[in-house]
Amino acid sequence: MTAQNARVVALASGKGGVGKSTLSVGLGTAAAKAGKQVLLVEFDAGLRGIDIMLGLTDQIVYDLGDLMEGRCNISSAILECPFCPGFFAIVAPAQMTPMALQDVELLVSGLRPHFDLILLDMPAGLGFSVQASQAVADNLLVVVTPDPVCIRDGNTLVQGLTRAGFDRHRLIINRVSRKLLRKQIVQDLDEVIDGVGSQLIGVVPEDPEAQLAAAAGAPMNDKSEIMRVCAAIIRRISGDYVPLILC
Repeated sequence: MTAQNARVVALASGKGGVGKSTLSVGLGTAAAKAGKQVLLVEFDAGLRGIDIMLGLTDQIVYDLGDLMEGRCNISSAILECPFCPGFFAIVAPAQMTPMALQDVELLVSGLRPHFDLILLDMPAGLGFSVQASQAVADNLLVVVTPDPVCIRDGNTLVQGLTRAGFDRHRLIINRVSRKLLRKQIVQDLDEVIDGVGSQLIGVVPEDPEAQLAAAAGAPMNDKSEIMRVCAAIIRRISGDYVPLILC
């Protein structure tokens, strides 16, 4: 790996079940396909799934917990996705493991020089996600689905970020169905944006094939709608002007 200066992007949500990990995989895949060296760090201790999605389950010897507790070095915990060169991951501990914020800062600081993009798949809710994002992330993507409970919880997360003085957050509305889009959901998406209180950076369609691929540890179709949107989001994160894609 050559010396880089990675952009660190956290993905967080007010509640679980919004498809944040699948989206993290899609974004990481899109960035790697664009020639970036990408690392995805999974922080959802006890509930890991990135290993399955990236086809890494049989390769795991050490995880994030081992790394944080000094049982291995960084290179031993980093695994490369077998079907997407340039896309690496550190998987979450299989058991719940308390993580000190100072250790997270040291970890990310040590990783920055070796990658172009570091994605942090944060656990749902406030607390650790807000504190860690404020400490190490350049940007945070608030992931919600277009339902009232998720919108309210997303707003709670944004309020927590605001209280912490972190304003570099953007909104991704995930799992938006084609049927709703055909019924002119743009006004409803505006309601989601206003309800969450964060600037929109992407609308990701409901994509059962992508979910099946993730569950099987197989690559997502490069020409699928979700990958087109993920590629656009990666470019927008990098500062490029890309029109919003409504599939």
